[in-house]
Amino acid sequence: MSELNQAQQAAAEAGNGPQLILAGAGSGKTRTIVHRIGHLIAARGVAPHRILAVTFTNKAAAELKSRLSQLIGDDGGGVVSGTFHSISLRMLRRYADALGFPRTFQVIDADDQKALVKRLLKQANIATDRLHPSYLLGWIEHCKHAGQTPESAPACHWNGTDVRALYATYQQQLREHERMDFSDLILNCVLLMREHPGVSEALRRRFDHVLVDEYQDTNPVQHEWLTLMCADHHNLTVVGDDDQSIYGWRGADVRHILDFERIWSGASVHRLEENYRSSGAILNLANAIIKKNEDRHDKCLRATREYGSLPQWNICNDEYDEARKITAELINWRSAGYAWHEMAVLYRSNRQSLALEQVLREAALPYRIVGGVGFFERLEIKDALAYWALLNRCGDTLQLLRICNKPKRGIGNKGEEQLAAQLAASGLRASDWLDLLAEGKATGAAGKLAPLAKLISSLRQDVDQIPDRGLMQLLQASGYLDSLQSMGELEAATRIDNIRTLQSYIELTMEQELTPVEFMDRAALLQSSEEMQQDNDDTITLMSLHRAKGLEFDCVVLPGVEEGLLPHQRSLDDGEAGIAEERRLLYVGITRARRQLKLTTARVRRLFGEMHYPQPSRFIRDLPADILQPDTPVMPQTTAIPAAGGVQIGSNVLHPSFGEGVILASEGTGDATRITVQFRKSGLKRLMLKYAALQIV
Repeated sequence: MSELNQAQQAAAEAGNGPQLILAGAGSGKTRTIVHRIGHLIAARGVAPHRILAVTFTNKAAAELKSRLSQLIGDDGGGVVSGTFHSISLRMLRRYADALGFPRTFQVIDADDQKALVKRLLKQANIATDRLHPSYLLGWIEHCKHAGQTPESAPACHWNGTDVRALYATYQQQLREHERMDFSDLILNCVLLMREHPGVSEALRRRFDHVLVDEYQDTNPVQHEWLTLMCADHHNLTVVGDDDQSIYGWRGADVRHILDFERIWSGASVHRLEENYRSSGAILNLANAIIKKNEDRHDKCLRATREYGSLPQWNICNDEYDEARKITAELINWRSAGYAWHEMAVLYRSNRQSLALEQVLREAALPYRIVGGVGFFERLEIKDALAYWALLNRCGDTLQLLRICNKPKRGIGNKGEEQLAAQLAASGLRASDWLDLLAEGKATGAAGKLAPLAKLISSLRQDVDQIPDRGLMQLLQASGYLDSLQSMGELEAATRIDNIRTLQSYIELTMEQELTPVEFMDRAALLQSSEEMQQDNDDTITLMSLHRAKGLEFDCVVLPGVEEGLLPHQRSLDDGEAGIAEERRLLYVGITRARRQLKLTTARVRRLFGEMHYPQPSRFIRDLPADILQPDTPVMPQTTAIPAAGGVQIGSNVLHPSFGEGVILASEGTGDATRITVQFRKSGLKRLMLKYAALQIV
């Protein structure tokens, strides 16, 4: 116990009964859990095999077991530890027959699960563009996280399909194949304890103490699992932080930790508030932000390290100016002695990676994207670019085959082989071969592709006059955008959001007078930048804020801290509960940083194919300067632009008639300089610089 501070020791030595350990970010929660287990064994005489320690991830389970081995030896002393799923699987191996499964049942993997659902939909004569397999699986998983069987699940109809009936069929087919899916493991354990008193008693009597980590992330079925396991002895120790509850979108319910004292009468509460990770300046910012959440356990992180430098807040012109400023800061940190692998850029939305990837690559900085794929590697982006390349006569056979049956056109595997053979025999490039199909002479699989060929041929006539060279018109008219809707509202919105980001990028690039072929070359380089994304020991980490939980870095950048991104627009639509979770997400991002922290906001951001002018996030705009150092001055004096030039792309400008805007492009020199400006109220304008009377803002 000499390694623990006073609060940690009090929590570790607590007696029987329910214990709530509120462990703030970087406060040593794992150390406290391990020492509590050691105390139960050494001082209270609890047999190691009568202690159950539950985690959420295999990584956390391995870390817990390693620490137990270091503290008490003997490979953890026989303490039973693991994830909710692994422990449930062990229990079902013994009691599955009570549910009508053989004890030798198998857990279905993701590929087999998708194949099963596709067969199920085919048997029901339901096309995947009417109900996507991913949407069905996601809905079923959501029900299981809520502890709902097909009988207790809510009614759901999607595009005229009874989804709850498909859930029942899916479960029936799993049983026929003697399989359970991943979510079944926990739900079936709960069903054992709900419906089979003998089994329930045996499971409850198996352990005298149960400890669970990251309790704020429990979903309803996990919460019920724990409640049933501890119904007799009430010796439940939960460790967590309601301020880091950020997974409500996948079923986690922060009420479980907020209501712990009400649910478990007589519970003791322990607060771990000493932080061993971040500087005092970073913690001051974190505390100031999270205290604005009203429904939370009261706690305040205290630094054990030096105060350090104030976190910075930079206001940028647009996402590319933001990416350049971030890159410059990363280079500065490198010059100050920080390693690349101790730096991270944590963003709210994956689409924010596009500008970052491009600028980091141009600067030859090593980076890797963790827990996701690069922007140009996403399925919908590859599909959209395949359509666009064929429209702009730079598509090849592979791109044609990629989209020939997206959305469904009745072209199967054999049809694709026929298309490839006919195209090869023609001796034409894929884009030119489509011209032949457009004349209506094709048969077989090629005939099924003829309507798309005619659409592409008709759009080509005006493609030079369209800013995105026909991307959105083609995707809309072909039915591709509508086909994404079968994935469900949230998934479709995210993918369409990414496509609109691509649209903005194409428009911006075309203004630089790149040809479609040159654009595809640039996209290919970004897509296949292995040298930039090597998983080695010294690369900058790019990842979403949700994936960063549990990690820490010396230097952290949080881009896009603005209304509509952080807090995200979908969360704003959800009201106070959504805003509270977004504030917790920013808190998690801030507390990933040990020494240096930078937040950025853009004045202009391209979203959904349009220019948006976001306000700084409500979470930071009212903070005092002694907590967060903003750009100064926030509203600089205006300076006239010389008529001869000196224009910088991304500069904010003021026009006497059109008002405030941002310079997007410049062409020509001297008196012939012409600029493109996106004005806040007047839209896009092309102006002769000599006569524009612009001022830099």
